[in-house]
Amino acid sequence: MDSQKSIPYFYSLSVLAVIALWGVSLWNGTVEALIRAVWHGELHGGLPLRTDYTGVPLIDYPIAILVAFFFYGTSGHDEGYQLFLLDAYSTLQSAFVWLYVEESRPQSKPKWISRPIVFGLLWQCFGAAISLPLYYANHIYWISQSKAGIARVANPHRAIALPFSFLFGAVLPALIGMAPSWLGPHSRSSATHQAILAAWQPDPIWVSLILLASTKITATLFSSRKSRTKADMDVERRKASQWICATYVLAAISSSMGHLYVMSRIATSHNQAVNIVRMYVPFLSTGPPGASGILVRGPWLFLQYDFIIISLSSLSWAFLLLGPICLRWRISATSLTLIMMASSVVIGPGATVSIALLLREGHLPDQNSVSRQL
Repeated sequence: MDSQKSIPYFYSLSVLAVIALWGVSLWNGTVEALIRAVWHGELHGGLPLRTDYTGVPLIDYPIAILVAFFFYGTSGHDEGYQLFLLDAYSTLQSAFVWLYVEESRPQSKPKWISRPIVFGLLWQCFGAAISLPLYYANHIYWISQSKAGIARVANPHRAIALPFSFLFGAVLPALIGMAPSWLGPHSRSSATHQAILAAWQPDPIWVSLILLASTKITATLFSSRKSRTKADMDVERRKASQWICATYVLAAISSSMGHLYVMSRIATSHNQAVNIVRMYVPFLSTGPPGASGILVRGPWLFLQYDFIIISLSSLSWAFLLLGPICLRWRISATSLTLIMMASSVVIGPGATVSIALLLREGHLPDQNSVSRQL
């Protein structure tokens, strides 16, 4: 796939996602059901839905809609649903690393690449299947227009902060929010779970704030007041590169652990409703068979389409970024495709993309090399 020619492909995936996610949700009544739930402050069976988090309706109602959307997938209501969502989140949370590493690169970047929080908020509110292909199209355009290529991250303070922002801004909230997946549906009350989900929804903001604070803290603690020599700057660049690679490894491990955990639960479950087809394959507009109620079937179907397009677009992006390296290694496009497909099945698409980006990172030039080319 040619990089420039792939840009319309990513835009097409985003348009397809709008139709599959929101078109289907409007058609099958999911959107109406969510609005009614918030308006009446009630989920299925008369279960109260909280709608007053900040006292500002313009903020509280969207948060309540998101809480209603994710409630039944995270509260232990349906084992298949909660396991599917855990696998999907294991992939999506790694995208924070992918976007923020690119934002941290030293050279001039387009405004959309330098503002990953925009795409994070977009995927949280409307779906990552819409947001990520838009990001990938902009990213591919950026690197294809760069005259000297893309350099490694040179700021060690930013690089050191990345894994902490990922762990505490993305992974930890997901673990807390998804706790009923392994602790059981009665591990917390409905009111407590809704409060946790509400606090989880702005996690792109938490990631950005933690990254900003961590960068300033590490810069304050480890910056030297004396003038830096060329040798000092070389050491800093190596340190930054090591931390970036460690962050990719962390993202790959966390994503693969989530995927392998879900696959092991599917393999050992005695529940006939816990199977690959029901959990992952979207049934047009009706949703998974046996799912009770539109607030279960609708969001689950939405997320099934979401996960498919997230995985396809992310793997396609990683495939394009690895292309030049594979040419040097004499690995054909067909072989690379088969390797990435097999890896996605075994360790999951999130881990596969993180490993691909890790391999790419080792072949990028440092900032000095790029400057000399210019």
